[in-house]
This record gives sequence, C-alpha cells and structure tokens, in this order.
Amino acid sequence: MLHRIFNAGNVFGTAAFLAMLAAPAAYEGGMYTTSIVLVAIFAGCTYFAIKEDGKK
Repeated sequence: MLHRIFNAGNVFGTAAFLAMLAAPAAYEGGMYTTSIVLVAIFAGCTYFAIKEDGKK
C-alpha cells in the first residue's frame, strides 16, 4: 500500500510544490541565493515527476 502513496512521481511532485511555495518566501526574506536554488529544485522535480509519469 505504501508504494502506491510514496512512489517517485508523488515524491517529486510534493517536493516541487513545497519548493514553489518556499521560493517567494525566501525572496521576500532577502535570501536571494536560496530563492534561486529553490526555483532550480522546483524545475528539476517538476521535470522528473513528469518524466516518471511517462508523459515526456
């Protein structure tokens, strides 16, 4: 049952969503480098989640 919930697509999707939420907050807090890293994490996790679902 856990392998259906914690599969790679869901994990990457959740990480992308959290990075998407945290990036503007980091920018508002003045942590510009962290914001750029979070945007890169968002892009990478989104790519891997789409690839894992077989859409690309």
